[in-house]
Amino acid sequence: MPWSYLKTHPQILILTISSTVAIAGCIWRVIKRYPSTIIMIPTEENQFIINKCPSFKEYRPTPWIFNGHFMTILGVMFRPLPNVLYQRILLPVDDIGGTIAIDWHKQPYEGQPILVILHGLTGGSDNEYIRWMTLSAYSKLNICCVVIHARGCGRSELTSPRSFCAADTNDLRISIKYIRSIVGNHTPLFAVGYSLGAGILTKYIGEESNGCPLDGAVVCCASFDMHLSTANMEQLLHIYTYNRRLTNNLIRYIRQHEHHFLKPELLPNINMNQAYQSKTIRDFDKHIVVPQYGFRDVEHYYSEASSNVWLKSIRIPTLILSAIDDPICPIEGLPIDDVLQNPYLIAIKTLEGGHVSYLQGWWPRTYSYDNTVVIDYIKARLKQMNYQWKKDNHNQKLLNIHLI
Repeated sequence: MPWSYLKTHPQILILTISSTVAIAGCIWRVIKRYPSTIIMIPTEENQFIINKCPSFKEYRPTPWIFNGHFMTILGVMFRPLPNVLYQRILLPVDDIGGTIAIDWHKQPYEGQPILVILHGLTGGSDNEYIRWMTLSAYSKLNICCVVIHARGCGRSELTSPRSFCAADTNDLRISIKYIRSIVGNHTPLFAVGYSLGAGILTKYIGEESNGCPLDGAVVCCASFDMHLSTANMEQLLHIYTYNRRLTNNLIRYIRQHEHHFLKPELLPNINMNQAYQSKTIRDFDKHIVVPQYGFRDVEHYYSEASSNVWLKSIRIPTLILSAIDDPICPIEGLPIDDVLQNPYLIAIKTLEGGHVSYLQGWWPRTYSYDNTVVIDYIKARLKQMNYQWKKDNHNQKLLNIHLI
């Protein structure tokens, strides 16, 4: 196009320059390298894992997704929701009628490795990142996946006047015991947690320490420091985007289960009008979570919910995956010194990835990078354990997943 024409049509000139810059940027992002930072004590066991998992060394994001905000948003909007059918059981978790939904992807065979998946805030097995993780584990390693829901999440009913809480690991503890009772003590059992579920998983395996019944865990995009994450969400840009969206999800959650919260004889300190007027996650936690669980205030709750203090106590092989550009759970919440003092931990800090997104390829409509990392890690752990399993329909029996 002649320069004289572009000079007399500035809008076309601007469009041409913008397109050229965008194309050049994409080409540069295809060429450049994205080395991840791997943090660990170089034990023989950890080095074995690293050698078996080349995917740990670099995450190459979708070239035209330029920052963590776009990555986070498109991670939800861009990928389709795959068709996955789950078998649901309701697991009793307390003596006041509380239950949680446990979704099995398949009825497991005897000896078949199991992957437990924990969702993020108000999520569930109907989220795309949960379903893609399920499909990836099953199709690539023939692993049976089971999704553990927080109370009242995943289109399940809240059956008692108590909602979920980021500081409470008892429901997860009961769920893991149930799964172990189904598959036995010798079947490899792994877990991956995302966002809020990652924090709960971290705290749980730290609390269990040497007695943890898992054979390995992956913590993806966790909020290790709830004080830091909440303050980050209250920045001007975030408070009108992520914070408002997540707060509205929480308000929708209590509206769905409103009949439980309108019982002053059971929940005398909850003011539903104030809860419905919450503008931030901090407001919601102050009006709903703090009075239910007896915390002194919201700061006390966030201290109890922060999983960073539990990293020192972890005694099972655990992989931590976080992105430097995560706009929701800042990587600064991860205590590097604690990772470098615990031989059971390997932490991967990727340059990009957003929050629970990690899209890859030019047209990222299927598996994400975190799927690859989880599969590689489990595969390496199974080799480390010298465990081999192949389905033999003639000799292996299906296990009964229902409560007796």
